Amino acid sequence: MSVPDAVRRLAAEQDGLATRSQLLRAGLAPSTVTRLASARGRGQRVLPGVLALTTGALTRRQRVVAALLFAGADAQLTSVTSLELRGFRYSRREEAVHVLVTARRRVASVGFVVVHRTWRLPAPHAVAGLPATPVARAAVDACRELASEREAVAVLAEAVQRRSCTLDMLTAELAAGPSAGSAVPRRALTALAAGVASAPEHDLVRLLQRSALLPRPRVNEPVVLGSRTVVPDLCWPEARLVVEVDSVEHHGFGPDAERTAARRNALVAAGWLVLSVSPRRIREDPVGVLREIEAAYLQGRRLAG
Repeated sequence: MSVPDAVRRLAAEQDGLATRSQLLRAGLAPSTVTRLASARGRGQRVLPGVLALTTGALTRRQRVVAALLFAGADAQLTSVTSLELRGFRYSRREEAVHVLVTARRRVASVGFVVVHRTWRLPAPHAVAGLPATPVARAAVDACRELASEREAVAVLAEAVQRRSCTLDMLTAELAAGPSAGSAVPRRALTALAAGVASAPEHDLVRLLQRSALLPRPRVNEPVVLGSRTVVPDLCWPEARLVVEVDSVEHHGFGPDAERTAARRNALVAAGWLVLSVSPRRIREDPVGVLREIEAAYLQGRRLAG
C-alpha cells in the first residue's frame, strides 16, 4: 500500500496514531482505512474512530494520545493522568486515561478512556507536548475520586510543595466545582490550612488527637531562637518540645538533610527537646509513638515550670 506523505506526517506528529477522519482527509480511500484497521492490515483499531498505524502493544504515551484523539479537539488530560504526566509521586497510577471535555460535547467513556464533562473547561497547559488541565484542577479532580483523606492530603500537599499552585488556588478550584465528591478534598484542604504539609504529618496530627494529655500542637509555625527563626514540624512552646517527622522526602538527603540538622542543632542549643519519628513508626507503632511524645511533653513542662 502506497502511504501518502500527509499520512506519514500524521504518524510522526501523533505518535503513530490517527483518527479515521484524519486518514480520509489525508488521502486514503475508505476501503484502505477499513483494511488498515483489520487483522490483516498494517495497523490496528485502538478506540472507536482511532487507529494505530503500527501493530504491536501500545506505549503508555500512545494510549494517552489515542484518548485525546478519541475525545476530540478540545480535550485535555485531567485528574491522575494530568498529574502522572507531570511526574507527581503521590497520586495513584491507573491504566485508564482521564480526559476533560466541554459539556456540550456528546462523547462518553469507552475502553480505557474515562471522559469527564464540564461547563468550566480551563485553558490547557502543554505538558510533554500534550494538553493537560492546570495542576489545581487536576489535583482536585483526582481527589474527588478518593475515599481516603490521607491520600488526598498527599496529592494536594505535593501540588503545593512543588509550587505548582497555592492552597488558595486549590480551595477556589474545589469551591467552583460541583458538590459531588467534594467531602474528602475539603477535609484534606482543612488539614493543609491548619499547617499540615505532608501525609505523614497528617497521620501524626490525627494520632495526637487521641491523647487526653496533649494540647493541640503548633504545626509548621515559626519559632524564634534569638536572631534565628526555624519552622519545626510540630511543637509545644510551653514544654519547649519539638517533634519532627523524619521522612526521606523532606529531610533525607543533601541540602535538605543539612538544613534539618542545622535546625535541630539550633533548637537543642536553645534548650528545646527534639524528638524524631518516622512515618513507618507512626503507622506501625502509634501507641509507642504517642507514649513517647506524652512523656517528653510532661518532662518539658516540669523543666519549664
